[in-house]
Amino acid sequence: MSSGREPAGETYGPSRLGEGLEALKRRSGRSYAALAHRTGLSRSSLHRYCQGRTVPGTFGTVESIARACGADDQEVDRLYRAWRRAAASEEASTAVPEVGVEAPSPGTDQDTGTDSGTDSGASAAGDGEPPSADARVVRVRHTGHWLRAVTLLLALVVTSYTVTVPYLDARHTPYGRGTSGPPAAGEVAAGGQPLDGPDWSVRPRRVAPELFGLTLNTDTGRMPGFRTGSVRMWESETRWGSIERSRRHYDWSTADRTVNNARREGLPVLFTLSGTPLWAGGEDAHGSGYQDSLASPPQDLADWDHFVRKAVERYRGRVDSYELWDYPSHPLHYAGSLATLAEMVERASRIIRREDPSALVACPSFGRLWTAQGRQRLREFARTGAFGSCDAAALKLVPRKPTGPPEEIIELAGDVEDILYEEGVVDLALWNTGTDRDVAVAEPLDARRARDYAVRFYLAGLYSRDAGVRRMYFYSWGGTRVPLVVQPVGGRPTEAGRRMERLYGWLAGARISGCGKGRAMRLADGAYTCRFQRGGARFDVYWTSHGRAGLTLPKGAHRLRHMDGSTVRARAGERISFGEEPVLVERRAE
Repeated sequence: MSSGREPAGETYGPSRLGEGLEALKRRSGRSYAALAHRTGLSRSSLHRYCQGRTVPGTFGTVESIARACGADDQEVDRLYRAWRRAAASEEASTAVPEVGVEAPSPGTDQDTGTDSGTDSGASAAGDGEPPSADARVVRVRHTGHWLRAVTLLLALVVTSYTVTVPYLDARHTPYGRGTSGPPAAGEVAAGGQPLDGPDWSVRPRRVAPELFGLTLNTDTGRMPGFRTGSVRMWESETRWGSIERSRRHYDWSTADRTVNNARREGLPVLFTLSGTPLWAGGEDAHGSGYQDSLASPPQDLADWDHFVRKAVERYRGRVDSYELWDYPSHPLHYAGSLATLAEMVERASRIIRREDPSALVACPSFGRLWTAQGRQRLREFARTGAFGSCDAAALKLVPRKPTGPPEEIIELAGDVEDILYEEGVVDLALWNTGTDRDVAVAEPLDARRARDYAVRFYLAGLYSRDAGVRRMYFYSWGGTRVPLVVQPVGGRPTEAGRRMERLYGWLAGARISGCGKGRAMRLADGAYTCRFQRGGARFDVYWTSHGRAGLTLPKGAHRLRHMDGSTVRARAGERISFGEEPVLVERRAE
């Protein structure tokens, strides 16, 4: 078990199943309402399970809750043992209701722990809500030796049936461990609602070039030597403290080079306004990781207003958007209160909208979002109401570890969407503007993984469109002290950079209509696909988060495109293999 995880317990007994689930819930930082949304259970059912009032009728229900809370395989295995003990000790295995005890309401399926109708036992409060009278569990008793025999028989059946512990694929759809091949259409998976089709599907929507972004890690002003869709100015000596080294005296030379060259290449620019100058802090100001900047907000917010106004006046019509502070989740990036940060956002937004109405505003890019502390900080900022001043929420949507599978971004994007929804922030675009600080000490990717890692980073962003993701700024371009180098400044693109350009070319002018994964798409676990259209033709992109998977080519398939640039003829019904290197399947127009 990784460090930092709250243990769910090694030796659960019947009374500790609920404690284990409750511990996982607390660690995840999710409310009962959020877990209900992700598992398909009611809040009252979840409350009963986590409080140990009721034992779910199937282990699939337990695992659905655990996986939604981020449990790993070892924790799920311990919960399975606890569930078996709890189920075996339940006096209600088979019984007749006691005389005078009220039966459960018709809306609750007592045997499975799932709701057949509305959540009659849930209160508006969500967390900590007591189950209502309608949700009471009917207590039962044994009535004879014949019932004991039936109970034993059922226990044996349950034991033999549940030796195969269900797994969840990337986003809470349970399937049996050890199974091979996709399930038949409509196959029911224990403990959750099965899917037979994509995670989401819409009328084909344009794939915006801006999605394919790069953070520029250079002060040279140079642009990438391969096609991309947008650039972000950060780690490029364009901090507030780098530009205004003394009050009202500005050095725009580096920013000018970058903006001018980006404009020449037709690349929209995201200008990150962050890093208080040394002169603008008070006596107790906190330093940052940069010699010319402070993490504390300015002592006088009028200085912030003046800088924002000067920047927007200078780059009116040339800078596409502004990000209002980088990474306020860490004290070396921001050491003030969230109330002050919210005020800075609101003031800057008013200035930008007045001086350049065409420019977009992105709220500060919160990170550490796999941790309860990071999620709570995002919640607290949302409660200030400052997101109402922005066109997008800038975030650090990253894998759990710096070089973990990019597909973990899909799960995190969904989690963040839930958090913002719960705090009343809806219909706000999400821009992924970088990575967490631990990327600086991460081990480099080997050549094989590096080739397609960044490509999958963008594909994960496309997959997360349903969660609101609209831009993905890969970190970073130009630098060499990162786990994945796409091009050194003054050098040639690496194979990773060339493949980023190839994906951009594959999707140029295309429209995306949906994405799906795993068995719901007749694929192996860990396999993903997204569907596109261009003109009258259709094409699909397939890839995996690890290992290889097989695919029977669909109707109309006639050509395969590979990341190395090769093209191969194909035909419908043919069986192909693909892996972490994405493959594009072209289909003829119907």
